[in-house]
Amino acid sequence: MRFSKAFFVLLLAVAAGGCARSVVKPLLSGNGGGEDWLMAGADRGRSFQVARAVKLPLQEIAHFKLSSAPAQNLFIKNGHLLVPTLDGRLSVLDLTSRKILSKKKLTGGNAGTLALGDNALIVALRYGKETLFHHDLKKTRQVWGVDAGDIAGEPLLADTVVYAAAILNHIDAYSLRHGKRLWRFDTDGQLHASPVMAENIVVVATAKGKIYALNAGDGKKLWEKNLQQPVLSSPVIRDRKIYVGTARDLLVALELESGKELWRQTLPGRIFYSPAISDSLLIVGGSDGVVTAFSRDTGKQKWSTRAFSVIGTSPLITGNEVFFGALDHHIYCVNLADGELKWRQELRGRVRTNPIVWKNQLILASEDRDLYIFGPPENLATN
Repeated sequence: MRFSKAFFVLLLAVAAGGCARSVVKPLLSGNGGGEDWLMAGADRGRSFQVARAVKLPLQEIAHFKLSSAPAQNLFIKNGHLLVPTLDGRLSVLDLTSRKILSKKKLTGGNAGTLALGDNALIVALRYGKETLFHHDLKKTRQVWGVDAGDIAGEPLLADTVVYAAAILNHIDAYSLRHGKRLWRFDTDGQLHASPVMAENIVVVATAKGKIYALNAGDGKKLWEKNLQQPVLSSPVIRDRKIYVGTARDLLVALELESGKELWRQTLPGRIFYSPAISDSLLIVGGSDGVVTAFSRDTGKQKWSTRAFSVIGTSPLITGNEVFFGALDHHIYCVNLADGELKWRQELRGRVRTNPIVWKNQLILASEDRDLYIFGPPENLATN
């Protein structure tokens, strides 16, 4: 593989240290094929749905050992896989050659998560003196870092603005260009869920059960709704509707513009991971090991299927299939239409990292520190 001159300049900068150093090599070139995964949930509404299918059956075609347990979400930019780990590192893999290109320590060695744009990498940290950073992928340097509070969820990058929800009761908007805070909104309750956005409306949910809809431009509150149950997973948005699962027993659909409740369902299991949305269905996994499909419009249950243990990830809808991981060390694939099991694979640890897809390949990780790529048998290769 040929490396650019900028890459070697970056290596020198990293070796020298300093505030301008970046954590990744250039990601602007590569064989991505238009199949980037730039933010948790795939889009600003965090729908966990992509149109492209993964051809079954699948076989393990690559396996890597990470430096530690992986974070909840993985990311792809131009054929490069970015893997944050809980020991505060970021690994970058070339998906074409299936080689690890770099393993960099994030600032302070603190665990973090990401969001990517055309030329930007946003890094948010769980702890630290500075917790939100913008890295310019074109110039291979850190543009700014600010103290945005301790951040548990994923940042949201929308054009020229970065939105970050701090655990201790506030969400902020920052200029992508210079890191200046554009507005701050204080919430009633801690924020463990990530912000979502549609129609210039930012939505956040708190551990006290408050749902806030804010104007994305100035942070002014449009409405709030109190579910009176803790929300730990990010809401999801599609077609002007918000879907929220609670860490107790509720699944609720709200109107985006007004917050009006459209329907609710009481579930036997708690919801710790965001649902996934297709054109007609809402798929949600519970702590009781059951994955259930509901009508997006009416909330009526369509089907359910059961894993051997607690569901450990958000579902991922790819074409006509749904993938999800569980704490029984398995990754599952069921039919979107009826929930029928189509494929199941045992891994080496509990599955808590959301699966993603790239070029007919399924990518996921499990505890303690295993990263897997599954694909059709014809793609089989050894590492």
